[in-house]
Amino acid sequence: MNYVARLFRKMRILIRREKFRGELAEEMAFHREHAEQEFQTDGMPSEAARYAARRQFGNATQTLEQSHDVVAFGFETALQDFRFAIRQLRKNPGFTATAILVLALGIGASVAIFGFVDAALLKPLPYQNPSRLVGLFESISLGPRFHLSYPDYLDWKRLNTVFSSLDVYENDGFIMRTAASAEQVGGARVSDGFFRTLGVHPVLGRDFRTGEDLPAAPRTVLLSYAAWQKRFGGRQDVLGQTMTLDGNPNVIIGVLPRDFHFAPAEPAEFWTTLHDANDCRGCHALYGIARLKAGVFFSAAVTEITQIAKQLENQYPDSNRGNGATVVLLPNVIIGDVRPILLLLLSGAALLLLIAGVNVTSLLLVRSEGRKREISVRCAVGASRARLFRQFVTEGLVLAVAGGWLGLLFASWATQLCLKLIPADMLAGMPYLNEIGLNSRVLAFAGAISLLACVLFSLTPVLQLSFSDLHAGRTDGGRSVAGTTWRRFGARLVAVELATAVVLLAGAGLLGKSFYRLLHVDAGLNPERLATLRVEGQRESYSKDEQAIALERSVIDRIAGLPGIKSVGLTDKLPLGDGDGTTQFRVVGKPFHGEHNEVSHRRVSSRVLCDSERAIAARTIFCGKR
Repeated sequence: MNYVARLFRKMRILIRREKFRGELAEEMAFHREHAEQEFQTDGMPSEAARYAARRQFGNATQTLEQSHDVVAFGFETALQDFRFAIRQLRKNPGFTATAILVLALGIGASVAIFGFVDAALLKPLPYQNPSRLVGLFESISLGPRFHLSYPDYLDWKRLNTVFSSLDVYENDGFIMRTAASAEQVGGARVSDGFFRTLGVHPVLGRDFRTGEDLPAAPRTVLLSYAAWQKRFGGRQDVLGQTMTLDGNPNVIIGVLPRDFHFAPAEPAEFWTTLHDANDCRGCHALYGIARLKAGVFFSAAVTEITQIAKQLENQYPDSNRGNGATVVLLPNVIIGDVRPILLLLLSGAALLLLIAGVNVTSLLLVRSEGRKREISVRCAVGASRARLFRQFVTEGLVLAVAGGWLGLLFASWATQLCLKLIPADMLAGMPYLNEIGLNSRVLAFAGAISLLACVLFSLTPVLQLSFSDLHAGRTDGGRSVAGTTWRRFGARLVAVELATAVVLLAGAGLLGKSFYRLLHVDAGLNPERLATLRVEGQRESYSKDEQAIALERSVIDRIAGLPGIKSVGLTDKLPLGDGDGTTQFRVVGKPFHGEHNEVSHRRVSSRVLCDSERAIAARTIFCGKR
């Protein structure tokens, strides 16, 4: 009850400010008169007693402010400081605009880059305990990360003792047939325990059951959350419905969570099991994922899988000669080469923020020198150091809040601009960027930067005030003369700013040089007026060579007949696209001693198509002339 009464009393004091100050001044006058009477009683003349009483009570204005602060808990004083800070900044629009804009650019760039770092590196992957997940690859002479064959996957799964589960996936799309048309859709084929290995559970329906990836098992499909909303309107009765993928009916058994994504297979709308896995040990088309057992270290898994690959090489020399194994933490598989790029950009943004902070600090130092006379006068009329410090803190807070708010607007705009600069097909393979924005972590980062800026901007004039003579400004005629200490400090700030700017400029120059060289690399083809088109034939309609060849010729003839088309060609892989398709070869007429010759290869069409070419899942390349 006493607490409530005191609270209401404080509220009344804040509302009835003038009455409070009048009552406080009246009480102070009463005590001065009482002291004056006591001095007169002791025999002191009335005039001398009056001056003695005033000397005893000291500066009346200062006492009034101190008493007001004690009773009002400084709230009203803070409002006064805020209003005074706004007036001071409005009186110096050039300084205010420059400081806020420079700070906003530094904060905005840092927050925008941090948003990407947060989405790609800091935000946990939507799997259960993702740090225990690894990606599995076969290593060959052409590189360390190539596909697994289905028989090798079964042997790795059977022989290992370091994984609690091991599964595979194949990132390939489907042709979805409806009553009206046929459409290419993104999708993936996985082994039956794929989602259990990830620790992902459908939000609707069920997961694949054990054995549901065998050839004799019924065909089932899981929908991504986006496909459920887009193609089925989020209906609960979608379970049990049948859809046709690649000519095969698949029963919908579940819907994956909204936040689920798996970048190596994106953009995937439909997830089915591996019903048509190739039993050829030399045919590689799968990628592996596995979960480490509790207590098993990553290095132990690498050692064991490498030994298993060596064992299979000795057991199957014809197909596995020279094949090893590569184990990579799954976050590194998903993020790939994005991590060093983001860390480099974040470092550059931090340097830019440092330059912005140094610039604003330098402006505050110059401005503080010009306010020496004002500070001296305020000290003379009773302002304490604490009162002045609080005023500087308020001004720094106003600058930091304004710069931070404007920086957030700039960061939001810069984030959207950066997303638009990323090609759509590349962005589709980075689903972790889908929800990038000003979330709680990014806002906390922006708040931390703004708070740091507030501390820096407050301490700069406060420290200068602490080492300066507060009364010197009244004797220098208002001249703005920096002391030796602050001249040296300002020179060091300039040196820091120049050094940081040189680092940024050198880094930007090196990046620009690398980008220039990248643009001028001889790709072995002329990309001008070159366009690509993906054409995929339904397997049930083009399963024979004659049907596939007829489709190839029909596609070439129809495209070649379009206005402006100069030439048309077919290939199963684009020249600068995914080139991990390999084949083994032997040289006719040369002795064979078990060598394992493996090279990358692409199938392409000539002017007259060869009978061995296949058109299923082919990409058509054509160029037009102006």
